[in-house]
Amino acid sequence: MCTRKRSRTCRWSLLSLALLGGLAQAQDSGAGIDLQFGNWLDPSGRIGWDGCDPDGASWLSAEPKRTPTGFLYGCAPHMPTEKPLGDNGWTYSGNVGLGYLHVSGDEANTHWRRFRDPDDGLILQANFSLKRAADGSYADVRLSRLERDNQYYRAVFGQAGRYKVQAFVRSTPNVLSGNARSIWDGVGTAHLTLKPGLTAAGSTPAQVAALSAAQPFTTLSVVRDKQGVSINYLLNPRWTGYASLTHEERKGARPFGGPFFFNYPFPANGGIYEIPRPIDDSTMNVMGGFRFVGNVWRSDFNYTGSFFRNAHGAYDYQVPYGLYSVAGASTPALYSGSFAYEPENDYHRLGVTVSRKLPAWNGDFSLAMALTTMRQNDRLQAPMDCQGQFGQNLAPPFIFDCANWNTTDALSRKRADLAINNQKLDARLVLLPSDKLTWRSTGRYLREDYAGTYWAYNPLTGQYGYIAENGAQGSVVPGEMGVWDPGANSSVLTRIRNLPLDKETHELSSGVDYRLDNRNTLSATYTFTRIERAHREVATTRDSMIKLGWNNRTLDWLTLRANYTYLDRSGSRYYYDPYEFTFSSSLPGFTGEDTLSPHTVSALRKYDIASRTQQKLDLMATFILPRDMTVYASFRGDRNHYDAQIGRQRLDTYASSLQWEWQPNPATTTSAWIGHDRSTLDVANVNDATGTDPALGGVTYPDANRWWMSDTQRNHYAGLNLTRRIGRATLDLAWNWTYSKGRTRYRMASPDALTVPANAAQASGGYPLMVYRVNSLTAGLSVPLNERMRLRFFDTWERGNLSDWHYFGFEDTLVYDHRVYTDGGPSSYKVNQVGMLFEVAL
Repeated sequence: MCTRKRSRTCRWSLLSLALLGGLAQAQDSGAGIDLQFGNWLDPSGRIGWDGCDPDGASWLSAEPKRTPTGFLYGCAPHMPTEKPLGDNGWTYSGNVGLGYLHVSGDEANTHWRRFRDPDDGLILQANFSLKRAADGSYADVRLSRLERDNQYYRAVFGQAGRYKVQAFVRSTPNVLSGNARSIWDGVGTAHLTLKPGLTAAGSTPAQVAALSAAQPFTTLSVVRDKQGVSINYLLNPRWTGYASLTHEERKGARPFGGPFFFNYPFPANGGIYEIPRPIDDSTMNVMGGFRFVGNVWRSDFNYTGSFFRNAHGAYDYQVPYGLYSVAGASTPALYSGSFAYEPENDYHRLGVTVSRKLPAWNGDFSLAMALTTMRQNDRLQAPMDCQGQFGQNLAPPFIFDCANWNTTDALSRKRADLAINNQKLDARLVLLPSDKLTWRSTGRYLREDYAGTYWAYNPLTGQYGYIAENGAQGSVVPGEMGVWDPGANSSVLTRIRNLPLDKETHELSSGVDYRLDNRNTLSATYTFTRIERAHREVATTRDSMIKLGWNNRTLDWLTLRANYTYLDRSGSRYYYDPYEFTFSSSLPGFTGEDTLSPHTVSALRKYDIASRTQQKLDLMATFILPRDMTVYASFRGDRNHYDAQIGRQRLDTYASSLQWEWQPNPATTTSAWIGHDRSTLDVANVNDATGTDPALGGVTYPDANRWWMSDTQRNHYAGLNLTRRIGRATLDLAWNWTYSKGRTRYRMASPDALTVPANAAQASGGYPLMVYRVNSLTAGLSVPLNERMRLRFFDTWERGNLSDWHYFGFEDTLVYDHRVYTDGGPSSYKVNQVGMLFEVAL
């Protein structure tokens, strides 16, 4: 199975038929620009499907070739024999494969199914190519259909040196839960209603638990369907035009939190719901431009557009539990909650890149400029979806009329009308004063401007703010509905406007590469980055980074590489609360200053902008051994220390690996690897008490309320690949092993560090070990029946041991008081997958 740290040669092996996941998951993530096609059964997209070419990469010699750093190149794929098609110069090649897959064991397990979702049934694989050597015309069609939600079809045609056109269709599954139990009907739609037997705002925990337990396991997944077309056209020897258009739809459902206020401190009250959130959206991407390549000048002019749309503006879900006021007041029932989807977005980018060769010192100068705008002008949703009243019948007026909040007239405007505008400028200069010295310098400027201000203001009532937790929070606790006015609610703290995060980046970098002799090269680079941020805790950060490198080839059989990086981040004064202007405390008439709790403790340092130092060390050695063997050893260390009493204090990562690969001839390729990495994350925090003092050690954040957490992660992995041609048959074997374990430990200054100090007696100082251990074996055999027919057999056995303490007890029930869960969480599994494919060459 081809994963990291592994020989590239395995990419051509028959194991591509049954390899489990690592490579396929990366390509199934939806990233990239659709240059690679494949699936879990065939990650290579039928490239190298027929194994290695016995003649190697050259007509002169079948001996494997190596990269400049000593690694063996992957074997050249075997190309099928081309046959003439008519008498007009066209030739063709291809094959069609029809087979069957059978999966047994814990086949519904989420981890096993994640990006592949295999099932029993027929599979179809095919490719067909046309070529005409006279004018370089060609056409290529490749397809793979494993099931309706896991398939691709790709067609490419063109003429070498003139144009290329590609069109494709692909479907990719993403299974997010294989053991879900939903108490709602309408999964996958925008309206989730309680199943028969439950009453909205009138059910008991016993009724919900019984109905949840009676539900069969169901799958929650999201399927990506993507189509696209692209063209590259050579207008003349110097100018090329290119364009592409893709459209992607996502449909399905995934587990998602649907809050209805706290339940932990209020037994039989509130509601925490994990709902099957419906997914139904689409994205259209457009790209096009012109490229110029001359003897001295090079340039590229391009446009990129991306347009994201939701099928629905919002979704809603009925809630089974009622609420009560902790003050004893009467509370109108709330029957449902709702969520707005992520805002629809239009993205436009215009870019220009110009490069010029310089006569002095064999230099090259390039300048890249881009203007980008991201605009959100979605229709906004009403703050509430209710009838009658909501809140509490208490004075001051904690009761609200739904008619004033269940309409978009309750908004300050009907559309978002917000944007982010970016301006980017990159410059790069490379000079070669001598054969031994290369000088590199770069400069970068990026400005990000937030355009637009949205006020959370209701013109129907004259109040600021938003309805918290679908109205549930203010229905339980008086005064916490989330609205402010200069009258009876003048002391309420609530968010009243959006937060603009303008940013400006200036970066300069300069470095040299110096070749001491034919076997030693040194490099050094200094980079300074200054970032100015609006409305963040640190207005200006300054990063100084030094990177040193050494490459050594003193011995013909050994290549050594070493890199060291040191980064120091400093900046302006840290201010713990730059967000006050977005809250009601900034409005005239606010009366809660004397009792207002601090935004947070002043000693907190957010790790993305606070001062820190970083040291990175990479050591790599490549050993070229006799008989076409290679051994590769590496070590990596990354130490991050943060200047923080409260917040992240340390993140250290260390990794080592050892890899061996052997290609004695094109008929045999094998590789083995073993690796280990570990990381440690230290965080400090403090539990707040009542008060207005933001200082650590004060009344609000006393030292007795401090606590510390240390999270350690250990990962081990190993594997073996073997491809061997035996006579006319080809045997493939693979073994993969991954073992990860994580432990979280904590300590506290006193029981007051806990939300519930009475629980201190139960605190053990750590959580149970989290375990992820997967062992997989794969075997494949390809047997030619004659010159045109072949049988492929493959079998994959995989066993996973997964343990996550967050889900302990879910095998007994998914309902705890007013907390309702849908996903059963990760679980151990044992699966065997066997298949056969009958292929016929065309």
